[in-house]
Amino acid sequence: MKASEIQILKLLPADGRILFSTRIARLFAYGSLSVVLALYLAELGLSEIQIGLLLSLTLAGDVAVSLAITTVADRLGRRRMLQLGALLVVFAGAVFAWTRYLPLLTVAAIIGTISPSGNEVGPFLAIEQAALAQILPGKSRTQVFAWYSLAGSLATAFGSLCGGSLAQLLHQATGRALSGYRAVIILYALLGAALLALFSRLSPATEVDRHQHPPPSVPEAPVKGTLGLQRSRRIVLKLAGLFMVDAFAGGLIVQSLVAYWFFVRYKVHPAVLGGIFFGANIFAGFSALAAARIAHRIGLINTMVWTHIPS
Repeated sequence: MKASEIQILKLLPADGRILFSTRIARLFAYGSLSVVLALYLAELGLSEIQIGLLLSLTLAGDVAVSLAITTVADRLGRRRMLQLGALLVVFAGAVFAWTRYLPLLTVAAIIGTISPSGNEVGPFLAIEQAALAQILPGKSRTQVFAWYSLAGSLATAFGSLCGGSLAQLLHQATGRALSGYRAVIILYALLGAALLALFSRLSPATEVDRHQHPPPSVPEAPVKGTLGLQRSRRIVLKLAGLFMVDAFAGGLIVQSLVAYWFFVRYKVHPAVLGGIFFGANIFAGFSALAAARIAHRIGLINTMVWTHIPS
């Protein structure tokens, strides 16, 4: 770890520190939830088929809602759309904690923001990264994004550890597993409220500056685009293809289902599950710092693709 990298973090503007804070709070919430989510649904009485279907609808709903929000964020306001996403976290957490009625859970899963994987879902990542790129100088972006990724992985790790430990402690104290799982769901909703408060503090510097114009030497030709894709359409579609393959593979081992499988197959307690995912996410987090250095040598795309082969 170079001193220059730490110095870059010290020079982060106030908006950058807020966006790091929201990343940490959000991934902590996702990590804590993912350890107990499938166990909680099973304790509510849902069958394995119903759990799998509900988690699938959750991810599909997140995609649809995220696309709807992110494609209008630059026009309607990034801060406003991030706050809307935080409200969806609160909504989903509150409904999941309040009812066991499957139709209501399904509505909350589709419309709300729930992360069965412990990873990023919802509109947050795309909007936050666009805002960060705007407020950072170009030469420091790769290093800052590496730390941004590390912060998220560490938050997921500690969230997993906290979620599993909290569920186990309350189970032992009350004699009811459901009480421990529900406490983690309530914590998830409360962290959504914390996100809402943090996003409200973002300054106009994170928004698109509609008063900026290109210099006279650069002609401003009208460009038609769909879903915000214009000159970058080709490269965005290629990147989207890579991410689709990666996400499809990740969907086969969603963290909530892995936790459920460990619990059913080996009777692993939630606290131990939290420890397992804590270690996995710690290693994943520190790999982000190594990725920044590798990218400097072989390029961003090569780093992203070739480091996935061992997975």
